[in-house]
Amino acid sequence: MKIRICLYIMLLALATHTNGFSQDYAKELEMAAKFHNEYNFDKAMEIYYSILAARPDSTLKSEADSAFNADVYTRLVKSENGKNLLQYAYKPHPITKKDQQASSFYLNYPGFGKNTWMTPPAQYIMEGKEEVKEEEEGECIEENLNVMNLPTDARAMVFSAMDKSGAWNIMYSTRLNDTLWSAPQIANENITTAGDEILPHLSSCGKKLYFASNGHSGMGGFDLYVSEWNEETGDWGIAQNLGFPFSSTANDYMYYETPCGNFTIFSSDREGKEFMVTTYVIQHELSPLKMEISQKDAPKYAIMEHNRPDSKSGSANTSTDNGEGNPQYKKAADLAHGIEGKLKRTIADLDDLRTKYSTTDNPQKRGEMELAMHHYEKEIISLNAQLGEVMNQLQTIELELLAKGITVQYVPDDNLAEPIRESNSPEFAFAKNALCTAPEFTFEPLEPAQDLSFKIGSKAFIANLSELPDGLVYHIQLMTVLKKASLKALKGFSPVFERRVASGKYTYSVGVFRKYADALKHLNTVRKNGFPTALITAYNNGKSIPTKNARLLEKKDNSIYRVTIAGYDILPAEALAVVRENTSRDIAKANIGGIMKYVIGPFTERQQAEKLMNALVAKQIKNIEIEKLENR
Repeated sequence: MKIRICLYIMLLALATHTNGFSQDYAKELEMAAKFHNEYNFDKAMEIYYSILAARPDSTLKSEADSAFNADVYTRLVKSENGKNLLQYAYKPHPITKKDQQASSFYLNYPGFGKNTWMTPPAQYIMEGKEEVKEEEEGECIEENLNVMNLPTDARAMVFSAMDKSGAWNIMYSTRLNDTLWSAPQIANENITTAGDEILPHLSSCGKKLYFASNGHSGMGGFDLYVSEWNEETGDWGIAQNLGFPFSSTANDYMYYETPCGNFTIFSSDREGKEFMVTTYVIQHELSPLKMEISQKDAPKYAIMEHNRPDSKSGSANTSTDNGEGNPQYKKAADLAHGIEGKLKRTIADLDDLRTKYSTTDNPQKRGEMELAMHHYEKEIISLNAQLGEVMNQLQTIELELLAKGITVQYVPDDNLAEPIRESNSPEFAFAKNALCTAPEFTFEPLEPAQDLSFKIGSKAFIANLSELPDGLVYHIQLMTVLKKASLKALKGFSPVFERRVASGKYTYSVGVFRKYADALKHLNTVRKNGFPTALITAYNNGKSIPTKNARLLEKKDNSIYRVTIAGYDILPAEALAVVRENTSRDIAKANIGGIMKYVIGPFTERQQAEKLMNALVAKQIKNIEIEKLENR
């Protein structure tokens, strides 16, 4: 797993960009990087802007020149992101920190449980490694950190795996029954980038996905993100940067909130110790006050060497209010305080029940516990939703007060109905877990991706729009330009579809995909082959529709199909061979309408059934039909 950006690769890249045409800027870039890493983003941006001003696009004479400018611009954006994140940052209350081996630091996080850390399913580890050139893999990937956490009663698993483009993607699978899991799928484009997404784990309620990424907009290296499960779409929402100090200019990993509700933990190589990361433990705050941290003070906050903020101190223009002078704030804070207490106790009760469940063999008691756990999980979801609404109110009020120079220190009433039971100085202890051998996982068969004629060749091919099939299809949009693009600009992709939109511009899209998941599998390949801003678009019967609507429409099509073959007492060997080459679906012999037929299926898509039928016809098998069954 990529636990740190290798220094020699960074220097090699810098040397490449600064060789010849950009040699004059090597010192400037080195100085800007130093300012950036020290959180002096203004100074870094000043250098980047000066370089770009001296090299306007109109003066560029080669692709190397353009690549250099693009690299400088990328660095500039990271500095801008860093500056923005400091303007809405969190001043943590440090508990402790500890330097640990970069290869195993996660084993010391308390709360995950024993025997729950393991390697991902063998068939998905480094799936795309063979197709990635050795020099492109880099030696930054620490494979011994390709791990996942899977509690005994987990209903979902998440892990990282390398795809065919060489990027690390988060894979997501759900438990179907005691022994069967759904086929792991790549997390959607709200999460997946052309970079790497690593070390994912789910919150105890399973509704939040935490991970590290160097592909989303951040301030540099791996930043920390969270994505929340969207019940409406049945998928993960937009990834949110957890902000400073969790994300820094270095590489940050494994944000975690302990089940007891007292601590937040994360790790980082920001202190620059070779082969080591530092694990930081801070006091967990459900609704931390966000405020600006100066670029000068950021380095000490980043490594938790600041003093705990005094509620009576502040800037010369800032006053402190205990909430009594702001009834609206006090009311919302009291409500949040009560819900938080109930939520913590419910989570603790669920954790206790899970522990008992794992040690109980009595089937009746296990059944009763499963029902109780389901009840607790529903209650946690409800409480989280209530708390989210109240937290939004509090954030709005806090920002309004902060704009007036007022910081609010909330002091809860002693007679609250749902008090929070926590010590003012909670004790913390690191765990000593071990990496276990993963059990054998049985996954639902994964149907081959229906990418039709998607490919990358020596020359692009522009297809006729009339060739598009009816129904719902997805494309990967390459670009929108003022004038028609040349075949060379399309970089060998096929089939490409050209459309002229209302503004008079031209859009170019590649591929015909029946499923969003199939388009997602090829998105990184497109992004890494010259179209970094490529995105997925959708059309229904030739008309453009929002991708969100398309995904909802895709979920509503629950028809199933089967292929039938009549006229054979015994299915010919060549027919059986064709079936087994094209699908893993069942073969059965049945009396349908008084006729004995061989039945192959079920198929969730007509295209899958058509593919099998065409293969059978090619072998001169007769009396083949596709039957559509009633909706499930």
